[in-house]
Amino acid sequence: MNNSPSKTAFDQSVTAFLTEHWHPTLTLRQWWSCLGASGLAFPTWPRAWHGRDWPRQELGACSRAFAAAGAIGAPTGLGTLMGGPVLLHHGNDEQRRRMLPPLVNGTEGWCQLFSEPGAGSDLASVSTRAERDGDEWVITGQKVWTSGAQHSARGMLVARTDADQPKHRGLTYFIIDMQQPGVDIRPIKQMNAKSHFSEVFFTEARVSDADRISDVNGGWAVTLATLAYERSGLSAADGVSGVRPPAGEQAGVLEEQVGALIEHARATAVVADDAGGQLALLTHLVCDLGRSEEPIVRQQVAAAYSRQRIAGFTQQRGAANSRTGRAGGPEASLAKLFWTEGLQRDRDLGTAVLGPHGMLIGASTPSGGAVQHFALTIPSARIAGGSDEIQHNIIGERVLGLPKDVGIDPDVPFRNLRRS
Repeated sequence: MNNSPSKTAFDQSVTAFLTEHWHPTLTLRQWWSCLGASGLAFPTWPRAWHGRDWPRQELGACSRAFAAAGAIGAPTGLGTLMGGPVLLHHGNDEQRRRMLPPLVNGTEGWCQLFSEPGAGSDLASVSTRAERDGDEWVITGQKVWTSGAQHSARGMLVARTDADQPKHRGLTYFIIDMQQPGVDIRPIKQMNAKSHFSEVFFTEARVSDADRISDVNGGWAVTLATLAYERSGLSAADGVSGVRPPAGEQAGVLEEQVGALIEHARATAVVADDAGGQLALLTHLVCDLGRSEEPIVRQQVAAAYSRQRIAGFTQQRGAANSRTGRAGGPEASLAKLFWTEGLQRDRDLGTAVLGPHGMLIGASTPSGGAVQHFALTIPSARIAGGSDEIQHNIIGERVLGLPKDVGIDPDVPFRNLRRS
C-alpha cells in the first residue's frame, strides 16, 4: 500500500512551507535549521530520521518549488550525498541520533577519505592503518584528492585493520573527527586557481569505536555502498539554481543572510561546474556574441541540450530501480560516463564559441571568464566519483559479460602484496 501523499498534495505542502517560512533576511543557519526541522531538506529520508518518507520521484517537483520561490535548497556536499545514506543504511540508531542532525541543519560538512597515493583505481589497496587501543583506534597514513577536507568537521574513512587478511577483507569503515591533533590537511592548488582537493596526513589521530560504521574488517561492503550513493546522487533537492553554499561551521557562511548569498552568486556570475549550469551559460553566450544564427553552432547547442535530457532519463532509470528494491544496474556507470563526455564536449563548444577570447581570462572577457574556468576544471571530472576507466570496466563485466581482469592476489595477505 502506498501511503505517500499525492503529487498535488506534495506540491501544495512544499509551496505552503516556503510561503510561510522562506525570507531573504534569514541567516543561512536559521534557514537550514527551519528546513531541516520540516523534513523537507531530505524528504525521501525516513520520517524518524529527519525526512518525510516520500518517494524519490517527488524530488523534481520539490526542486521546482524551491526554484520558483527563489529559495536556497538543503545543505549539499559529501556529507548529505553519501554520509547520510551510509548512516541510514549501515549505521546504528545511536550513530544516527548523533551524526544526522548536524548534516541536516548544515552545521557540519564531511569529506571522503578513500583515495591514497598507492590506492586510487585499486581502492582495496589502501594502506592507512587503524590500530585498536581500548575503546579507540589510532589512525596513521595518508589520503589524497580529498574534496573539501579543509572545510570538513568529519570524514568517511576506510582504513586497514588487519594486514594478514587479503586486501578486500582487512578494511574497516569509520567516521573520524577532522578537527583534532594528528590530522594535517594540505590543500592542493589546481590549474583553475582553486584548491578543491587536499592531501590529508594522519599521525596517530584517534577515532572512537563508537564511530565505527562497519564490522571490524568488514568495511569493503560499506565502501562500495558509499561509492554507489555518490554515483547515483541520493541527495536532497536543489534550491535556486547556481546557489549552493558550502555546509559546515568551517566554511564561514552560516551567519550570512540567504538573500545576500543569492545576490552575491548572481553578481559574480559563477557558473556551476555541471552540465546544466554550463548549458545555460553557453546559450546566453551564443546569443550575446551574435552566433545564434550559425547552423553548426545551433546544432552543437541543441546536441548539448539533448545530452542533458538523456542523462536525466538515465538517472531516472537508476532511481526507479532503487525504489523497487532492484540491485544496482549499469545506470550509475553509464550516467557518469555520459556526464563526463558531455562536460568535455561542452568545454570544447564553449572555447570554440569564444574564439580568440578563449585565450584570456578575467571579468572583462565574455562570460566573465566562467567558460575558461569551466575548461580548466573539467579534467578532474574524469577522475571524480570513480574514474572513467573504472566505469568502462564495470560496464564491460556487468553488462557485456566480459571476463574480469586476471587477478593474482585475491587471497594473498595484504602485507605480502608487492606494492610500489
